[in-house]
Amino acid sequence: MIKKKVMILRSFTLFCILLSMACQQSTEVESPPPSLPFSQSIEVGDLLYLSGQVGLNPTTKELASGIEAETKVTMENLGRELKAKGYGFSDVVATHVWMTDLSKIGVMSQVYRSFFKTKDLPTRTTVGIDKLAIGASIEIAMVAMRGEKKAIYPLEIKRDEWKLPFTPGILCGDYLFVSGQAGTSGGKLVEGDIKVQVSQTLTNIESILKAGNMDFSNVVSTEVFMSSGEFFGPMSEVYVSKVPDPKPARVPILVSNIPLNSPVEITMIASRKQKEPVLPEGMPPSGAYSRGLKVGNTIYIAGVFSGKETVADRVNDCLSRVKQILEAGGFSLKNVVEARVYLSDMADYAEMNNAYRSYFPESPPTRATLGVAELPGTNKIGMQFVAVKKGD
Repeated sequence: MIKKKVMILRSFTLFCILLSMACQQSTEVESPPPSLPFSQSIEVGDLLYLSGQVGLNPTTKELASGIEAETKVTMENLGRELKAKGYGFSDVVATHVWMTDLSKIGVMSQVYRSFFKTKDLPTRTTVGIDKLAIGASIEIAMVAMRGEKKAIYPLEIKRDEWKLPFTPGILCGDYLFVSGQAGTSGGKLVEGDIKVQVSQTLTNIESILKAGNMDFSNVVSTEVFMSSGEFFGPMSEVYVSKVPDPKPARVPILVSNIPLNSPVEITMIASRKQKEPVLPEGMPPSGAYSRGLKVGNTIYIAGVFSGKETVADRVNDCLSRVKQILEAGGFSLKNVVEARVYLSDMADYAEMNNAYRSYFPESPPTRATLGVAELPGTNKIGMQFVAVKKGD
């Protein structure tokens, strides 16, 4: 009996020791880091928005080495997401490519092009930026659309002679996506100051719009990339003179480099649908852009910027204004499907995510995050958004 009690006591003691060890171990194991606050893709009707992807191998979690390998893995990651949603590269209508070394654009384009089996590639906007997350040298985001598409070439361009790895414009239903354009004529930059460059750039875009039976009055969203903040005023002066009211939503971004060493590149989205500018009560209007532009079940938000002291304050400053614009147009943050975040210091990435995720606790929008050497004025963060009412 005594022997049995001793055995029971020893067993109980061993159990307590093991329990104690387990408890100690559990306190030492760190909780897994929170997931990044963006969705890989969001489908709305016949449209699929895809987050920016980099060349990170999903299995090994290692970044591919060299622009050729990095581009290949980046495109494979995008292809995997397209396939998961029932799309393919033939459905892609618009791409944005950001590179930290634009001198390698030729190698990138060769790999990029190999993923498309048709002559008419998507529209594309490519710029050089300062930094990307996790040390990547390329990031690519896409928009895909089911249904019939029409490649748009200006009348002065012969489709069969077109050799560039993008199509000037892609018409999908009521929407026309336009590739990033610079101040070129005959494949070369025109001579002249920034006003001349912007004027020629807009002339090139106008010829694409015209070929799609549209004009500047149909433009709903504009992205302007410039190589210097000194160009902002002259650019805006020319732009405002050519683009009628109601102005599109617009975001100006300063980048490290633009193809052909152009000082400016502009890309646009146009639509035949009726436009309705959105301006929240108490928010000052702009003569150069609409704070928000409602087009059917979609609203395009102009770029918002902040230079407040802390990262969290900057995020809150931007997103509180975005929330106002959305609500004034009958939308909410839950309707946001696409986001761009521009940081003047990529060291702010983690802290930005922490503040950003509180605005999108469930089903966050797709996103691309880019590090730029400079933002307009004294700002340290810039954001732009597209929101869609999915049920409409």
